[in-house]
Amino acid sequence: MRVSYSTIKRTLVCLSVGLMAIGLTAEAQNFGPWEPAVSVDPARLNHVNTSLNDGCPIESADGGMLFFASDRSGNLDIWVAERKKDSDPWSSPVALPAGVNTSANEFCPTPLPGNGLLFVSTRANNCGGAGNNPDIYYTRLHPLFGWMPPRALSCDVNSGAEEWSPSLVEAEGEIVLFFSSTRSGAQKIYSSALLQNGDWSPATPVDELNWAGAQDARPNVRKDGLEIVFDSTRGGGAPDVYTATRSSIFDPWSAPVPLDSNINSVFSETRATISRDGERLYFGSSRANHPGDTGSDIFVSERSGPGKSRDRR
Repeated sequence: MRVSYSTIKRTLVCLSVGLMAIGLTAEAQNFGPWEPAVSVDPARLNHVNTSLNDGCPIESADGGMLFFASDRSGNLDIWVAERKKDSDPWSSPVALPAGVNTSANEFCPTPLPGNGLLFVSTRANNCGGAGNNPDIYYTRLHPLFGWMPPRALSCDVNSGAEEWSPSLVEAEGEIVLFFSSTRSGAQKIYSSALLQNGDWSPATPVDELNWAGAQDARPNVRKDGLEIVFDSTRGGGAPDVYTATRSSIFDPWSAPVPLDSNINSVFSETRATISRDGERLYFGSSRANHPGDTGSDIFVSERSGPGKSRDRR
């Protein structure tokens, strides 16, 4: 059974109301440069970072939770840590329950306002292809019944290839899903719009963001739809984080450029995400591996902007 679009649209109404209440434009926000990135758990005391793979990080809409993927249990699962204030350390994380997590791989979580969650799972083969492949799913945290059974998005978004890293944007009356897919061979960035009848439009490549011969993957778009980050191998080595901007969601993206050495390194940097206030950039990197480590850790960079730290007590 596929996702109920009336359900996801109710979540998107919450997203829309939140965006209208914020009412900020790219020009009005005046963000500064990204500062040197630091580990979110440098001593690994809170077990956000471990000796295994910890990545795909993203804040919840209110900044009080950090969702990420980790294979510390043997396969990739979605975990979440919490905090009361932006200045607090993250708590020891817990895995989302069975149903969201399975014996397959679950990764690239994307929390939405209204307790919705998009994520990727290899649990099934929804749209053809060889064997089970990564597809994008939707679930919602019900106040009484907990996490609802996840349902796959339609085959206008998913395909018989791999889909990764959903990023949902509601701005200027449009609701658009960005993600990456291997349907054309290498990972490339695609978009699909939510139509008035509740269907998704057929996914199309975002040509100005994709580079021939490179892997362009795991896009994440700022809440107003005017800034995007993604990782790419177009530099000729390990994936780096690239960014592009636009003046309106109806304009094409600018030519992507790599972020500087405050973010990128000689190691892999993947699945960068921007907090909803635009002031924090999270990503996974293997730069801090200790002897014997096999995976990546979660890092964060900050920049100045109009947002303020919020006390959640």
